[in-house]
Amino acid sequence: MLKKTLLLPLLALSLGGCVGLNTVSMTQVPAERDNKITTNSSSWNFIGINFSNAFVDETIENLKAQCPTGKIEGIYTKHQTTGYVLVFKREIIVSAYCNEV
Repeated sequence: MLKKTLLLPLLALSLGGCVGLNTVSMTQVPAERDNKITTNSSSWNFIGINFSNAFVDETIENLKAQCPTGKIEGIYTKHQTTGYVLVFKREIIVSAYCNEV
């Protein structure tokens, strides 16, 4: 009985999470907004210890790949962290407009 009593709260704690918005950045939005592009990437770390920021470069490359010949404008960037028990997920979400030059 005691095992079941402890198992349920531990399961509930491990499934719950808390999201924190770290930064939001936005450049000037262009008048012509025909082709919207979006991308995101994330990184997992243990007890908040970060070993690499390479996922940010991945986001930039994904954005450039969606607009190879155009000009990327109106960039909206969001950096958020989701915390679970002992594990954190850092995520970069980017949306922008690809306008032909």
